[in-house]
Amino acid sequence: MTMKTVSRRAFLLASLSSAMLLPGIASSQTREMTMKTIAGPQGQLAGYHIKSGDGLPILFAHGDCSRATQWNRVMQLTAGGREAVAFDFRGHGASAPATDADYGYDGRADDIGAMADAFGLKRFVLVAHSGGSGAALAYAAGHADRVAGILLVDPATDPRALPKEIRDGFVRDLVGPNGGGVLSAYYTSIAGSNEDVRKQVLADAAVVDPAARAGVGKALAEWNPEPTLDAYHGPIFVLATEANDNAAALFRLRSGIGHRTVAGSGHWVMLDKPEAVAEAVNTFVSTIEAGQK
Repeated sequence: MTMKTVSRRAFLLASLSSAMLLPGIASSQTREMTMKTIAGPQGQLAGYHIKSGDGLPILFAHGDCSRATQWNRVMQLTAGGREAVAFDFRGHGASAPATDADYGYDGRADDIGAMADAFGLKRFVLVAHSGGSGAALAYAAGHADRVAGILLVDPATDPRALPKEIRDGFVRDLVGPNGGGVLSAYYTSIAGSNEDVRKQVLADAAVVDPAARAGVGKALAEWNPEPTLDAYHGPIFVLATEANDNAAALFRLRSGIGHRTVAGSGHWVMLDKPEAVAEAVNTFVSTIEAGQK
């Protein structure tokens, strides 16, 4: 069975579901999460939604070769009094592969816009993880009127800090016949010490369409984050891990970007330390809301 077959099967199974509750937590403690598919720019996209009030909405974007359900716990902890939406990017999770094979940041920014439109989010906060940060910044650069703020969870550091031959070699390996194994080995190395988190991360990566896996790797290897950072002038906050608190960190590329480092976490902070992420998101959103009054 190919990864593409698995991805399509996951899409069909998810399309049959009209409501989801966070696994492992009693329903009495959980806000109902509904799921729906929409017609995205390059294929069907799967979205997950909690409606719990009329506060400033939050749209969650997952990282490269991940999926929206990694945000489940954080969504539950941040949706009080507001709307929370997460979705699977093209070729990831339960979303269809891109018909034009475009997995660049601008293409994935279009996915963000389509999802915001589908759920009627006129102005919202974007929360993005890892490589999803590039898509979030690309969207915000062109839609500053809709993005009230951006919170980036352990965003990819500036890839230009690595020699081009190393970046190009990684992309070649992802495209190669053992691309899935290369990605699994890399994700194992940055997932941290929590075995359950590591298993979930690798399972989510395994259903990513091979073209998407190669495409997001290429997008990251060629990324220059400065133009989009310079184009968006709204509030930005970075929640970084110790491993990514370094000279190439995004918050060091432009003055005025607030940041905090989370100790003892692997790269998937929303899975390792969901309460810490939720606290940062709630504080960030509340500060923006207070400034709007």
